[in-house]
Amino acid sequence: MRRIVFRQYGGPEVLHLEEAPRPSPGEGEVLVRVAAAGLNPVDYKLFSGKPTFEPYERSLPSGNGYDFSGFVAENGSGATAFAPGDRVFGGLRFHAQADYLVTAETSLVRVPDGLSMVTAGALNVVGRTAVASVASQQLRPGESVLVSAAAGGVGVLAAQLAREAGARVLGTASPRNHDYLRSIGIEPVSYGPNLVDDVRRLAPEGLTAVLDNVGHGTIDAAIDLGVPPARINTIADYPAIAAYGVRGVGGATAGVKELAHIAGLIAAGAVDLPIDTVHPLEDAAAAYVQLMEGHARGKIVLIIQPAPATEMLRP
Repeated sequence: MRRIVFRQYGGPEVLHLEEAPRPSPGEGEVLVRVAAAGLNPVDYKLFSGKPTFEPYERSLPSGNGYDFSGFVAENGSGATAFAPGDRVFGGLRFHAQADYLVTAETSLVRVPDGLSMVTAGALNVVGRTAVASVASQQLRPGESVLVSAAAGGVGVLAAQLAREAGARVLGTASPRNHDYLRSIGIEPVSYGPNLVDDVRRLAPEGLTAVLDNVGHGTIDAAIDLGVPPARINTIADYPAIAAYGVRGVGGATAGVKELAHIAGLIAAGAVDLPIDTVHPLEDAAAAYVQLMEGHARGKIVLIIQPAPATEMLRP
């Protein structure tokens, strides 16, 4: 099989397509023929070798990627939850960007009718993180929430989940994404030096919560706007957690049940996860260059093994 490998740390140029033996499932495991794999910022932080990500165990050479969707190819002994050919998705650190992977059947989620394989392959990290971030604030109808990077992968889901909870949602984004945010019920606001003034103009009654997905001064703005630290959650500004006492709840607190729930919302059309671009597996390095530029709307996805278009894109 093919897989993306990095043998040294660095930029996207360290990613290479190599051949490797196809794995076999053990007891309670499933062999998945991977169809699509979503990219996440944590991926390039890991292959860059940044020391702040040392808790993730890795050694060189290493596979790459986390999010995936695919088709069950083979069950190991005792694995009975899925049948060959079933559509599944999930996450497996350092293994997703390959033709095949082996994972515990308990870590997989069934792709619901109404959800394409491309979108399912992008959902694991952003879905878990958005669910956990919104849950950290126990939002109630009538609250006013600011979501930063609201057109990005986590932000666009968090903003819509906050809206589904009955909150009024303001979302920071570049002007080119403002019309899109309006189309999904989010009030856009431009990030930058005028953020505090713009928020005060749009919400003179004040904010009750802030969900930060990008850092870059969002926490400082939230404190300036008078939002209590306990009503601020960040997945990006780790120093602010210690400096201000804000919350830092991420996707580790959400499991397959929560992931299945948000997949169902997307499949039903209640929540949208936009796919910015798709790339073939061999163009993984170029896809990460695009991701690192930071302007994608929603998710960037690698197509691993192109199935018929009716399977990859069908809802």
